[in-house]
Amino acid sequence: MDNQVRLLIVDDEEIIRIGCQRILEETYATVEVAENGRLGWERLQQEPFDLILLDLMMPEMGGLEVLEKVQALDPEMVVIMITGFATIETAVDAMRKGAYDYLPKPFTPEELRTKVSRGLEKRRLILQARALILERDRNLLECANEKSRTMTIINCLSEGLIATNRTGQIVLMNPAAIKMLRPQVDSVIGRTVSGLLGHPEQEKAIAEMLATVTATGAITQMEMQTCDERVLESHVSPILDDHGECLGTVTVLLDITQDKKIEKMKSDFVRLVSHELKAPVAAIAGYLNLIIDGLTASQPDKEKDIILRSRDKANALLDLINDLLDLSRSERNRSAGVQKRLDLGAVLTETVKFYHNEAQLRHLELALHLPTTIPPVVGDAEALGRVFANLIGNAIKYTPEGGRVDVELIQRDGWLAIAVRDTGMGIAPDEIKKIFDEFYRSRQVILQKIPGTGLGLSIAKQIVEAHRGYMEVESAVHQGSVFRAWFPIADALPTAAPVV
Repeated sequence: MDNQVRLLIVDDEEIIRIGCQRILEETYATVEVAENGRLGWERLQQEPFDLILLDLMMPEMGGLEVLEKVQALDPEMVVIMITGFATIETAVDAMRKGAYDYLPKPFTPEELRTKVSRGLEKRRLILQARALILERDRNLLECANEKSRTMTIINCLSEGLIATNRTGQIVLMNPAAIKMLRPQVDSVIGRTVSGLLGHPEQEKAIAEMLATVTATGAITQMEMQTCDERVLESHVSPILDDHGECLGTVTVLLDITQDKKIEKMKSDFVRLVSHELKAPVAAIAGYLNLIIDGLTASQPDKEKDIILRSRDKANALLDLINDLLDLSRSERNRSAGVQKRLDLGAVLTETVKFYHNEAQLRHLELALHLPTTIPPVVGDAEALGRVFANLIGNAIKYTPEGGRVDVELIQRDGWLAIAVRDTGMGIAPDEIKKIFDEFYRSRQVILQKIPGTGLGLSIAKQIVEAHRGYMEVESAVHQGSVFRAWFPIADALPTAAPVV
């Protein structure tokens, strides 16, 4: 006996109603009856049924009216019309309106069982199809969600990711890769690398690398430099199917510009140590050996000169060591908070006084220009003192005798700027963007053998940026330079850099 199926018999003839119920209860556990269309409709609204035996001609509510309501309630419910006095044409019309089949009166128990069995088979197939559709939709939704999650992860990667098919066409490029490569077209999907980057030699090298990986299945890597002087490292791997056949490639891009910069800094540091430290130490050792060997014993003036030279070399070494310590300190405290309100005028005045004697010895005019009122900034007086000392010291060092150095404090648009202007040797246009790099020194400075480490401006820039400020420079060769260090005023909220 099928305990899952629910049947409803709606007929106003008691003998038909009871007879059908008894016949069907032999096979199905739940067989209910209703004596007219109205009661049958009320019963349908209370509980679901799989199949309805529905008489066409009934008082209060006819079979066709009940059929229309059933179709609105559940279009997949199986309805078999029982016809008596109605014509066959009426029964066929009912089937057009949604009935599954019709059963003319009188009918045998076997005919009833056959019609009901076929109707229930259709119901079973309908429900099974519905379940398959729901399962398919659920699987599609899961696939869509999985794809969405995967794409979200890929798009959030800081590394660039590029996938190509076996013919070299790009099928995927995440935002990080687009940002690194900056392709010349808006849409890269379906394109090859040829003509994509605006750099034919680089495009050729990439295409050859992709072709090699596709052909050999070997993992490879390559470094390349972009048009904006960034260095990228690419790792290319084949995409293999279950049979080991290459379907394409996947490339991971890493921006190693900073790593290369650090490598260069290390190299420059080794070079600096080997030259800037070795030469003065060797000179000091040589001078001391002359004194120890007694070669200057009878020449006190020469001995004093040697001692003074040794002292100068030792002071140069101390300056280098202090610069290195300042560089380390500024790197370590780059993001440290600075909370104290300061009067930059006072810090600037103290620094100018310190360099006044040095300017006089070099026959330079050093002037300080301060406004009547100076709003405070937030910062560290000692650190800012090092910035001003570097700017003023450089201006004095690189300005020939008879020149002039002007130090001015400027207020504009919620910012304060310390401007140091000199009439010195100036900086070539191609060198201006490099002067804030660690260990960089101008060609003119090197040719004129002016001592220095190339660290001062780098340290100054880092300190200024730690104070939420920035630095700028204007210069012309043999005409002088002006350096400006901008700082936000403590009680103002500047939203943009001031216009100079």
